[in-house]
Amino acid sequence: MRSVLMVCAFGLLCSSASAGEGFSVSLGVGGGLWNLPAGSLRSSLGKLNPPRSGEQVLLTEELADGLGVRFAMAYNILGYASVELGMTGHGWNLGKLDAIGGSGHATLTAHFHPLELFLPERDFDATVFLGGGYAILGGGHEDDALSRGLDGGLLELGLTGRYFFAPWFSLGAELRLGFPFFSRWHVDWEDGEDYALKDNPKAMFTGLLVTTSFHFAAK
Repeated sequence: MRSVLMVCAFGLLCSSASAGEGFSVSLGVGGGLWNLPAGSLRSSLGKLNPPRSGEQVLLTEELADGLGVRFAMAYNILGYASVELGMTGHGWNLGKLDAIGGSGHATLTAHFHPLELFLPERDFDATVFLGGGYAILGGGHEDDALSRGLDGGLLELGLTGRYFFAPWFSLGAELRLGFPFFSRWHVDWEDGEDYALKDNPKAMFTGLLVTTSFHFAAK
C-alpha cells in the first residue's frame, strides 16, 4: 500500500502541471524598497501656495526599506494571458508601534505568458506584466503631528516566475516596480488636511517577493 501511495505521489509531482485557464489566489512576502529623492519632493512642495518646502524631511528622512507583503487574485485566459487584481503592503519601524510607517498599493495588471507559445506542456511559468492603480505612503513618526504622506496614481510593471508542484499549487518569485504619480501631500490624516500637488515628485518602489499560489482550473 505504501509503495502505491509513493508511486501516485511521484506521478503527481512529475506530471505536467502548467497553468491553464482558471482562477488563482496568491500570497507573497519579501522586501519593499522606496526611492523618493528629497530634492524632487522639496521642489513639488515649494510650488504649493503657500510653499511647504522643508517639510519633505519629515517623510524622506524617516522613509526606510522594510517588509513587503502581497495578496492577489488572478484569472488565466487559455494559458497565454492573465488579469490580476492585487494589493501590496510595505512597512518599516515595525518594532515601534507608535512610529510605524508604510505604504500600500492596489493595482490591476495584465500578464503575458510567453512560454505558452513554445512549451505548452511544462511545470514552470514566467510572465511579464503591466498595469496601474493607486498608491499611498506615509507615517514613521511617534508624534502624529509630524507624520506626512503622499498618495496618487501608480504605474506598475515587472516579472514573475513560478514552479508547479501540482496542478493546484505553485511557488514562485516576483519583481514588482512601481512608479507613483503622487498628486496629494497629507499633513494631518485625522482632520483631512492635505494639499494638491502641481507636479509629481519622482519616486519608485521595488518589491521582491516570494509567492505561494493556489490554482483552480476552469471547468
